Amino acid sequence: MEIRDERKSDVIDKVKNSGIVKKLKSIKNIRLIAAIFIIAIALLIYSTVATEKATRSASTDVAASEMDAEESRLASILEGLEGVGRAQTMITRGENDEIVGILVIAEGAEDITVRLRLLGAVTTAMGVDADIVNVYTMK
Repeated sequence: MEIRDERKSDVIDKVKNSGIVKKLKSIKNIRLIAAIFIIAIALLIYSTVATEKATRSASTDVAASEMDAEESRLASILEGLEGVGRAQTMITRGENDEIVGILVIAEGAEDITVRLRLLGAVTTAMGVDADIVNVYTMK
């Protein structure tokens, strides 16, 4: 007795029996060509992502490398204040290593409240008068 399969053919069977798949199967070394194509696409995507990461890290490294440890520490403290985004600081020292000026450039400093918070934080953290602290807006 013979049993016939009368089920409807599903999508996978239709794809397997299509003309395009049959033509692709007839090409010699199609698996090798497909593997090379996939590797090329993966390398292209990887190079794009790696380039973007390198660009982002290079731009932040330039600013960080120019600040010494004390300036970096002060900048990280200031970045924790409400309304402040990124911040960069520069401490100028005179003879006998006393602080003669502090420059703060910060995102959000266009707001007077944020500017006053920055000024207060710098004067407290560094133990200096407000007269030698200048706060500017970062563009």
